[in-house]
Formats: sequence, structure tokens, C-alpha cells
Amino acid sequence: MNPTPTAGEPRRAARRIQVAGSAAARATLGVLVGLLTWSQLPTLLPGWQATVILTGSMGPAIDPGDVVVYDHIPARTLVAGQVVLLRDPADPDRLLTHRVHRVLPDGRIVTAGDANPRPDSTASPARNILGIGRLRVPWIGMPVLWWRQARYELLALTALGLLALAWLATRRPDAPSQEDGDA
Repeated sequence: MNPTPTAGEPRRAARRIQVAGSAAARATLGVLVGLLTWSQLPTLLPGWQATVILTGSMGPAIDPGDVVVYDHIPARTLVAGQVVLLRDPADPDRLLTHRVHRVLPDGRIVTAGDANPRPDSTASPARNILGIGRLRVPWIGMPVLWWRQARYELLALTALGLLALAWLATRRPDAPSQEDGDA
């Protein structure tokens, strides 16, 4: 035997959906703010910097759109396997994130992208090493990547999505009425 629904039940269900939607929006925004904070907070410390990964040369460990945070360390302390930020020896205006492949006896560093079949062809002088990777924050740099790739439609969709989340997060659920039986 099915009980007959009262007049207020659809409104109570709608209110529960509003509350759940608002909570989900707040949680999503909280995660995004947390990722953004983790990607930028260390840069307030001396010698630390962050970069957005723009290519797939370090995949699958580090993907395009990830932010890597680096700490400055003396190049003489580097060992094979560490992820470093360096000035590209072939183009000093370009920065690379690659893994140390080996350290040569003269102190130059041979690096390689994890996804590249061979190590880089030009060894880097130690002065080109700007830092060692300490933290990877996934996805938070995607808007920067899309901007660099001129994928403005993705930026617009992201902005609209963030606005919708902010609206949902700040929206007050409808107040229950006396006839809903919630008061």
C-alpha cells in the first residue's frame, strides 16, 4: 500500500536538491581554490617558483596543464632521476621541465623528457638549472595552457562554469513554508 504524497513533498524534495547542489558547488570551488593555493603559496618563499607544463614531453608523470613547483638547489647536488627546471641550452629564452638523465664529469647536465625516446642532444651547463621539482599540482594550469594554445572557447566555458558554481554556492535554498511541515 503506497502512502499518498502530501502537497509539500515535491517542495521538500526540490529544497533538498538545492541544498545538495549548493554544497557540491562549494566543495568543487573549495578544491579548485585549494589546488590554486598549493600551486602558488610556495612561490612566496625565496628561491621557489612555479610553472605550467605546456607540452607532453614529461608524460605520463607530468601532464600538460599541471603546475610544477620548484625549489632552487645547487646544481652540483643533482642526481639522475630528479625533475628539474632549466633554460633550454638550444634556446636560452625557453624553459624546460625534464628529468636529469646523467651528470657529466665536467658538471654539465644531460636531461630527457620522460616521453622522449632519447636524452636531449645538448648537455646543459649547471648555471642553466633553475630548480628541482618538489610538487606537482594537477590540472590547475589548464586555463594558461588553453590561453597559450588560443583555445578561447575552453576558457569561455571554464569562466561560465566557474560563474555557475559561484552562483550555486551562494544561492540560498528556498525557505520552507508552514504547509511543508518543515518549520
